[in-house]
Amino acid sequence: MRTISGRALALALVAGCADDVAEATGEPPTSGEATTTTTTTDATTESTTPPPVTTTTGTTTGDETTATADPTAGPTTGVVDEALCMRLGGPGGAQALAVGIAGQVAADERINAYFLNAQFDGGRFLDCLVDQLATLAGCPGATYTCKGMKSAHTGLGVSAIDFSDFVADVATALGDHQAGPAPLLTDADKATLLDALAAMAGEVVEDAGDDATLYQRLGRKPGLQAVVGSSEATGSWLAGVMADATLSGFFTGIDEVRFGTCLVRQLASVDGPTVYGEEVDPPPGIEPGVSAAAPCRAMQPVHAGVKNEMLGGTPITSADFVVMLGHLGVALANATADEDDAAALQKALEPLCAEMAVDPENCPGATEVEEFAQVDLGAAIEDGSYDGTPATMACATLTVPATGFDVVAGVEVEVGIDTGYAGDLTIKLLSPAAETVTLVSRPGLDEAADDGSGCSGDNSNVSAAAPLTFSLAGQKDAELMGDGLGTDETICADDMACSYTPNPGAAVGPDLASLAGSAAPGEWQVCVGDSCGGFTATLQLARLRLTRGK
Repeated sequence: MRTISGRALALALVAGCADDVAEATGEPPTSGEATTTTTTTDATTESTTPPPVTTTTGTTTGDETTATADPTAGPTTGVVDEALCMRLGGPGGAQALAVGIAGQVAADERINAYFLNAQFDGGRFLDCLVDQLATLAGCPGATYTCKGMKSAHTGLGVSAIDFSDFVADVATALGDHQAGPAPLLTDADKATLLDALAAMAGEVVEDAGDDATLYQRLGRKPGLQAVVGSSEATGSWLAGVMADATLSGFFTGIDEVRFGTCLVRQLASVDGPTVYGEEVDPPPGIEPGVSAAAPCRAMQPVHAGVKNEMLGGTPITSADFVVMLGHLGVALANATADEDDAAALQKALEPLCAEMAVDPENCPGATEVEEFAQVDLGAAIEDGSYDGTPATMACATLTVPATGFDVVAGVEVEVGIDTGYAGDLTIKLLSPAAETVTLVSRPGLDEAADDGSGCSGDNSNVSAAAPLTFSLAGQKDAELMGDGLGTDETICADDMACSYTPNPGAAVGPDLASLAGSAAPGEWQVCVGDSCGGFTATLQLARLRLTRGK
């Protein structure tokens, strides 16, 4: 990696890796998982301290390859005459301009969330940006070899306004460059470079409507900063929390500025570019209170043992968490956020409750998983009798009691059957609310209707000793069950394909996902039917795994 004048400044803007060691206490709930990350691709880099920066074509997020690490598309746009390079200040001028752009972007709250993450490789980005600028300016020997724009930015969710703001920052850096080390640079030169950059928008922007994520719809980082606010900002989240006598005692003696910064990063990590816990050394005045050495802390260590000093030392409860989310809802309403977006943001934070409260079982969104099964059933499945109705199927009834966790959050079904012809089978799940989910309908047959007519060509075996599982996380489409197996081979046992996503074939009705939110208590039935004669079939095992919430 080349050494450039001013490089230390750029690297200082976004310093290296934050460790996971927790420090301060009394911080807000922080989202456990960031939706974006930054990493670098292509080429090696000497720098372990990622400078914040901007991609000449847009922004990047946090946890994988940052689009910023590879700022431009392939060879970039058309090469300009060498005179522009000289007016830019030659290769050294390209380096100085790249450092200037890095500084502008790092200080721009509208887009710096893409770059102020420890995993972002600013050194690599800066090298690519230098090469891109030198190539665009026609500098002798300059060649852009970093990733192309589209591949570098795919999946980052860069919005049109993000890209526009980045271009504006480049324009500012060009103006400063012209007023400083490159007085011969003309306004036409600046326009040429900006036009070349703007032409890359189609390869960088994925969110043309600026509305694909909560992060974008809520106003990006500036919008979230306004929502969080401070104890003095009427109507903000912090103002509501600090004025609430049931909560304020938890925050006695905290660093409110740092607290607010971590709250903003928490919200921006829900589906935006920020990576919570991956803080860096920011430019002066940006993200105050956090640094590479003092990152925002994970929820559990921060809140372990925290007491409300104003209410006799009571610990954090799920009720306290709900009240805090309520203040967030008020702040979002005051910021005129869409009601659905406000609810979605609050919902996204719910899993943090279990990391903070002494009664996690009462947290919103808390779930438990239970199994209900009948084994060694020996229930005969009448050969060739299935006509599309449960009455013509062999069914196992599983009774689910009420426990307080009585709302369905997820469903998985395991079935053990003995038969010599998998293609004859139709398997259904009947809920207590009489909803019928068809898990598989005569695999291998493109049936016209769910009426039992027609026989499949799938003559592989099914064995109760190798039960089959149906869930939304299944590894194979149920319609393909048994494909590739011969008459003497057994599904799961011989092809290791034991887990399936439901495929109802011609059947109509809900799917497993639609059961979420329904009542869990009551009688569930797992039913199996046989459409064609010639092979006996027996239902031996029916197991229901329910993820249940409150």
